[in-house]
Amino acid sequence: MTPLTRVLRAGATLAVALVLVFGVGAPPEHCPTVTTAQMRASAQSAVDWFARNQRADGSWLYLYDADTDRATPEYNVVRHAGAVMGLYQAAAAGMPHALSTADRGTAWTLDRLTSRDDWTTVFLGGEIPTGATALLVAGLDIRREATGDRRYDTLLRRLGRFLVAQTQPSGAVLASYDPIHDRPVPGEYSKYYTGEAYWALARLHRTFPREGWGEVADRIGAYLATKRDHVEHHWPPIEDHWAAYGLSETVRFPERGRPPLTADELGYARSQAELFGAETRWISERFAPWGAVVRGPHKPRGGGYGVMDEGLAGLWRTAVADPRLADLGGPLAERATCMAGLAIAAQSDAADAAGAPNPSRVEGAWFRDGETRMDDQQHALAGLLRTVAIVRAGGGSDDAPRDETPATWLWALVLLLALNPVRAAFGVPGGATEARSSAVELALLGGAAGALLVLAASALGPPLLDALDVSDPSFRTAAGVIAVVAGIADLFRRPPGPEPALPGRLAALVPVAIPLIARPALIVLALGAGADRGIVPSVVAIPIGVAALAALVAAQAVDGSRARSLRWIARLLAVGLIAGGVTLAIQGILHV
Repeated sequence: MTPLTRVLRAGATLAVALVLVFGVGAPPEHCPTVTTAQMRASAQSAVDWFARNQRADGSWLYLYDADTDRATPEYNVVRHAGAVMGLYQAAAAGMPHALSTADRGTAWTLDRLTSRDDWTTVFLGGEIPTGATALLVAGLDIRREATGDRRYDTLLRRLGRFLVAQTQPSGAVLASYDPIHDRPVPGEYSKYYTGEAYWALARLHRTFPREGWGEVADRIGAYLATKRDHVEHHWPPIEDHWAAYGLSETVRFPERGRPPLTADELGYARSQAELFGAETRWISERFAPWGAVVRGPHKPRGGGYGVMDEGLAGLWRTAVADPRLADLGGPLAERATCMAGLAIAAQSDAADAAGAPNPSRVEGAWFRDGETRMDDQQHALAGLLRTVAIVRAGGGSDDAPRDETPATWLWALVLLLALNPVRAAFGVPGGATEARSSAVELALLGGAAGALLVLAASALGPPLLDALDVSDPSFRTAAGVIAVVAGIADLFRRPPGPEPALPGRLAALVPVAIPLIARPALIVLALGAGADRGIVPSVVAIPIGVAALAALVAAQAVDGSRARSLRWIARLLAVGLIAGGVTLAIQGILHV
């Protein structure tokens, strides 16, 4: 293989790696800039949709296909209660028509209550789902706080006692009540009802602080934080926006003091923030120029945008209240406003509605594949309203005590493992005794050339990622994957040979310089290290690697009886690179 061939092959490999990293692993993100005025206008449009599409009995248009102008006759009492709750949130924000529309929805619900000795619950079509009662409690409590009207205080307590009756000693919340056998349905749980009950009871505790609601809410919160995903067999773990609502109420319990969260709740809040952050990045990448190609054609429903925003906004409020989560304030605010911007862009406006068979059912709604559902408007409405406070507060602080980026030493270690000086030493020509000084000189020159490019890549990382709208966590994940691939390749490939051993310094320099300069993992990792930690990791790692390379060449280690042992050491370093790549990828995925 000639020097030119080796240069071209290494350059092509690096080019392919960068295309894969920036094109597939870490594509650009699309996050529209939004203002509070835009969010309120979008929320008002959703409120108006509810007002226009409410039936005389107080129920709403449930599932509508704009292409055929057909609505299905089915209905869902839990989502009805959620719509009531969302509209009361809008009423609390001062939005016209929200209170009257929500009150008509409440009247529909009050006609469908059933009671036992000391509790009351929502009953429809032979089923009693716990979630409907939980969301009705939350909605009526929001109404009480916003209006000062206490007409529903007795009902709130009776509804709350039903939620308490559905809560097991472990904190698990049973999903439904059997009206025929007059007992809770054993062993049946819901993905959402537990968090809804948590939030509802937490609100009741703040409204009626001396009546024991907080003890039950805390029990549910502990169950969510420690057991729910395992006991109820949820894998991967659930992104629970209702739990985020509950946490944002829990931190306001006066008896908790400061900081308010338990250690388990603190860890749970962080893990939830990581899940919501990763999902938001994926969605924002989906709407970038080629995102549909590499992230799939799937688009969120209006409810999908909404639950993401609700979860992020709830966790942001939690982070504001607990100083141990202060470092999450900025990232959560950024993700929430990104999701709000995407939601606004996806909402149907008057122009979209003008060409529809029934414009009143289209304007203000969120459609996917020509279909909208009542909870699309409810979740999007609630998410937008809860994000308004984030924008007004100016987001979170960037001067946080805890840094989610990998430590400088970790980046330096991974860079050193990607350099793999033991493996590189096999590619230095002129290892014979009479050429020892020349070989050492080549190793130092080649290493210096590689070091300069690695340092340049580290310096280029921050502006390059900013210019391409690529987030640091996404790039970190992609760089970690490249490191894993490079480590696996090093594990099974033979070390590079010293050919061609040609006369002349340039020809002899090529074999050692090019593996360092154009090693894809090294350059990609240098970009990522620069984006996260500046040039310090490269300044630390590369001189150590070059010095080790020169020492091995000077000792003629790869030409003697120790060569076999050094090959195994090179493989061991490759295993370390795989582990380091996995660590970086995980940290990138779980970064908020």
